[in-house]
Amino acid sequence: MNPFYAEYIATAKKLAAERGLIWDLDYDDQGKVSKETRWDLTRLVGMFPPPALYLGQVGVDPNAHEKLNEIRKRMNQSPLPVAPMTLHWRELYQAVFVHHLLVRKTKPLSAMQVAQGIRRLAPAAEDTPPWAVKPEQVQQAYNAVLQSAGSGKLALDFAGSVRNILDGQKLADIPALARFCIPYPTNESLSAQQQAETLRKKQNAHGGRDGLRRTLAERKSTAKLPDERAFWELVRIVFTETPRTFSDAIRFAAFRVQIIMGFRIGETALLPLDWKRWREYFDADGRPAGEHGGFSRSLMIRHFAEKQEDDERQDGLSLYENTQHVPPMFEEILVETLDHIEKITAPLRERLRRQTATGRIFPEYAEDALVPASEMYVRMTGNAIFTDVEVPPDLLQAYRRSYDPSLLAEVRNMQAGRKQRGLSAFWTNPEQKQIPVRNASGVPLDGRIDWRTAYIRVGDVERHIRDSRATKLSDTSPTTTTDGTPLYPYEMMFVVPVRNLIEGRNDGVLDTTLYSAVGRLDVEDLKRTLGGYGGQTCIFARYGLTEEDRAFTMKTHALRHLQNTELFRLGVADTIITKKFNRRSVQQSHVYDHRSLAEDLANIDLPPEAEERLGDKALQVFKLISANKARGPVVDEFRRVQREYGDEAAFDYLNAEADGLHVTPYGLCMNSFTSDPCPKHLECFNGCLHLARTAIISEQKNLERMRDRFAKVIITLEALPENRRNIGWANQLTHARVRYENIVKALGTEPGMQVFPDGTDLSVTAERKAGTTIIDTMKRLRDLDD
Repeated sequence: MNPFYAEYIATAKKLAAERGLIWDLDYDDQGKVSKETRWDLTRLVGMFPPPALYLGQVGVDPNAHEKLNEIRKRMNQSPLPVAPMTLHWRELYQAVFVHHLLVRKTKPLSAMQVAQGIRRLAPAAEDTPPWAVKPEQVQQAYNAVLQSAGSGKLALDFAGSVRNILDGQKLADIPALARFCIPYPTNESLSAQQQAETLRKKQNAHGGRDGLRRTLAERKSTAKLPDERAFWELVRIVFTETPRTFSDAIRFAAFRVQIIMGFRIGETALLPLDWKRWREYFDADGRPAGEHGGFSRSLMIRHFAEKQEDDERQDGLSLYENTQHVPPMFEEILVETLDHIEKITAPLRERLRRQTATGRIFPEYAEDALVPASEMYVRMTGNAIFTDVEVPPDLLQAYRRSYDPSLLAEVRNMQAGRKQRGLSAFWTNPEQKQIPVRNASGVPLDGRIDWRTAYIRVGDVERHIRDSRATKLSDTSPTTTTDGTPLYPYEMMFVVPVRNLIEGRNDGVLDTTLYSAVGRLDVEDLKRTLGGYGGQTCIFARYGLTEEDRAFTMKTHALRHLQNTELFRLGVADTIITKKFNRRSVQQSHVYDHRSLAEDLANIDLPPEAEERLGDKALQVFKLISANKARGPVVDEFRRVQREYGDEAAFDYLNAEADGLHVTPYGLCMNSFTSDPCPKHLECFNGCLHLARTAIISEQKNLERMRDRFAKVIITLEALPENRRNIGWANQLTHARVRYENIVKALGTEPGMQVFPDGTDLSVTAERKAGTTIIDTMKRLRDLDD
């Protein structure tokens, strides 16, 4: 057994035992783990559900397993049965969860994404343990995953699991197994691989050649920004449309907060009910600052910031409280939005508070209380209409405009004495048939039932829900803030009806004053609502004006990228942006900066005479010079002319010489190529004095790639036996070494600095250096004779 594997498993077992987790899981022949032994991953890290994530399956992934057997059949191999993972693979699967949740402090969804790679590799390994897994088994499992999902996302996740777990932790005897995550030479695999590569490039648009800005107007990593039309359509929907369901009203408000504040989507979902913080400003004499032209009052929003250094505690994650200023132009609409949500969710929140305090599902009744069957039907299903009444459209429209709970009383009063419908089908359904229907004295009824006089005992329903309808249970488990204060779901702003099928599936009316299942707004629900993370869209498909609008999708995080970039574009300091977005370093903010190079330079203040005398291109170059982002002969000469002859002469020189700005894969080149192109095109890294480094990530990647290529060439040439070295071997080796050393020097140069200040001007051809006239040629011949 690999010692690294043994240590990895032993550490996981120890940590699991300390948390009271059952290591030897009880599961059936399909790999489904029993409720008694499964791990509650959400509770393990101290997070709120939803989502409630469990380690509840140690069997195969059905889709990947089906493709795996198809591949094995084509390779004349026997099919693999559907069965739980073998002991060592199962232990590795469990250990991945422990290490990611308790050591690395990641969230359950991220840990599950990594661990699924192990679950998909285990069947292909058959009886081979993890430390002895073979390259052909890795490739076979990778192709099964590759073909099982069209987007390529699962294939990228699988390769990441192999790279980070087996390779990164040195658990396998064969190193670098991730290099075998390659497609088979079949049309299906190659097509799926191309899809995966497209997705990978989109996810990592900041790196590689595809991330290089080739023009001044091109943005960095545009794939991370929302589509412009999709963004404005989202704004139109959440700020102007009437939500068709109560749950949509909550979602609309959440997206308003997301657009205004630029929170992470988890920070939006976790917004507390007690969010409003007003701050007063006074002058030295105690008078309001507004009397002197300032602000007398500003609004701050209390929230729980994610990804903070101080949000970890010994037994899991905790909520880190922070505040953020609300832009004055958005104060009124934010207050209006959240005050409205507080009002319409009040009945749900009060019920959830009482459920939390009592541990009961229906705390307003004693367990032996008898409740009319129609009322209990509404409490269980949420369906506000249980008779043949036709609710007036005006009343229905008024309710959906405001979702005022008082209007639901009118709907209930209209149904008094009306013929009931749906009750018999509900209470005689096999799912509810075990609940006795009783008369007013509590005696169970048999035969034909008059539902107007039928009753249900509260204790019977509570027992039924706990035993058979766990998805209808409210979220009452608390989490903890960093100061140790418990925080309950009813203290959150966005509480929602759990499994709101009446509105979502049946287009009915939900009675929020009676419905018993209440929970917190789910982050994954918000992601699915925009459709950018897979699955069907909701908001765009339901509320879009045109067919094109209804096809839009968006990632929730794109809104954060957009606001971050807009603040950079408006010239806000990166330190302020970093503080606003609850980040640990300024560098993190620049990852979210998607300005074009032209926008980068637009915020540089220039003297009026420069703007008057310089042309557009020369003005861009002058901005680069002013920001110390360019180096080279043109820059040196400009500064010499400016120093000796003044600004006007220097600007005239720049107009004549700086005819273009060249963004290369290896840095900036600022040289005049008006008449001839550069004779050393894209060999800037070979000692050209025009080359200057920038902070663009793709530039660093390109140089690193070239360095590695030349290193391989040097190793190959040096390894050649003397009897196989050709006549140009020494020149080839020198050529490679010089370029390797120059690239290493470029990698070590700070952004904005000239890489080779004493280098050669490679933009000048040998002929131009020596002259091209007949006299020049005769002189070179005489020099050769001498």
